[in-house]
Amino acid sequence: MDLVLLIIIFILFVLIILSYSISSLDFVAISLICGFTAATITGLTKGVGINFFIGEIQWEAIIIILSMSLITKIAQDSNILEFVAVKLFKISRGEQRIFFWLLCTITTLLAAIISDVVVVLILAPIVVRLCHFLKIRAGTYLLGMTICINIGSIITPFSSGENIIISTAFNLDTAYFIQYFWIFSFFLLFITIFLIDRYILRKEPKVEEMQKKFVIDLVDTDTMVKNKKMFYFNSIAIIITIILFAILPLLYLTAAISALVLVLVNKGYTKKPMSELLRDIEWEIIFFFISLYIVIACLIKAGFNEIFEAIPFQTLNPFLVSFLILIIVSFISGVVANTPTALIFIPIVNLLITPIADNGFGFSSVPILFAFIIAINLGGNFIPQGAACDMMTLKIARDSGVENLNYKRLFKMGASFALIHLGLAIVFLLILIPIFG
Repeated sequence: MDLVLLIIIFILFVLIILSYSISSLDFVAISLICGFTAATITGLTKGVGINFFIGEIQWEAIIIILSMSLITKIAQDSNILEFVAVKLFKISRGEQRIFFWLLCTITTLLAAIISDVVVVLILAPIVVRLCHFLKIRAGTYLLGMTICINIGSIITPFSSGENIIISTAFNLDTAYFIQYFWIFSFFLLFITIFLIDRYILRKEPKVEEMQKKFVIDLVDTDTMVKNKKMFYFNSIAIIITIILFAILPLLYLTAAISALVLVLVNKGYTKKPMSELLRDIEWEIIFFFISLYIVIACLIKAGFNEIFEAIPFQTLNPFLVSFLILIIVSFISGVVANTPTALIFIPIVNLLITPIADNGFGFSSVPILFAFIIAINLGGNFIPQGAACDMMTLKIARDSGVENLNYKRLFKMGASFALIHLGLAIVFLLILIPIFG
């Protein structure tokens, strides 16, 4: 282990995290500078060239993130999410509790496919307008949405950048998530909606029947769709893509081909070529991920793994190891951005589940990966800054003048549900350990 090199690279890693956390800083430029600096120092010290660093970047994950960004953009242009929100309201016939259950369920499912921030960005303003027409406060509906959206992140391997990175690192496909996460995810969703409905929503004023009928007559799903042919085609195509994700093992090829087919077909409707759609992609996130991959590769080259190899994990029982991963990663991801947390812990988790014959600790992968993925995705609820969708919800609530949702309420309720979710995850671990431990 090269201690001096390890300290230098770790300082650069911390600088990247700080730049991402402070909005006034250009985190892309800082992360690229730190990435190039780490690669240069490591290359000169360890005698490795550019091919080493290119090989350490998980290009499959980058392709999936890029492809899902294109699919999300096409879904936005097709007004699919707006249509869904208004349709849910009409199906509920304006009944507050039915609409709340439908809204939280559909936002969870959408967050399993599309970026959580995009889901909030599109659905939250519609919910605010509907509540304004109904003459009720929108805060509880937005609160339920943002808490449940994080549950959606544990349903599929392509729901978020963190899941894509973890799934690529450990070769996890959709079938794996169906097998080990769906029962827990939907149980968690039911408990969360039930508690918010039972102890918060039921105490709020009811909508007057006349006002309810007026709004139902006012909203029209047909006006939400600008181009019906594009809307129906893209809706069917996205559903087929999801089915293919569940069937085909190579997620990155499925995502890339689906995105490119959608781009080619939509050009006939929107006249937008690939070059124009690529301008709307969040390239800063792509370069941020690439920089992190390089810095993490430098940390490992400097001997980062050796620190954990010296810890006597073999003296701990499987439940305690999984429990520690769950608690530590949850706490860190609640304070630090999820993606850096995922990347820094991937080598540690990999070491824990590597067989003893290959110089690992030989723990069963199922409970440890369960704890890791749950902690990364749900730990962000401890404080609003821990999840981008929480901060976006707060911004929309503030800009729209929503009275009953502020930082204090979201922090209090988010932290409460984070504790409930982690408590249920610990119970689920107690079930998994005897089976797989």
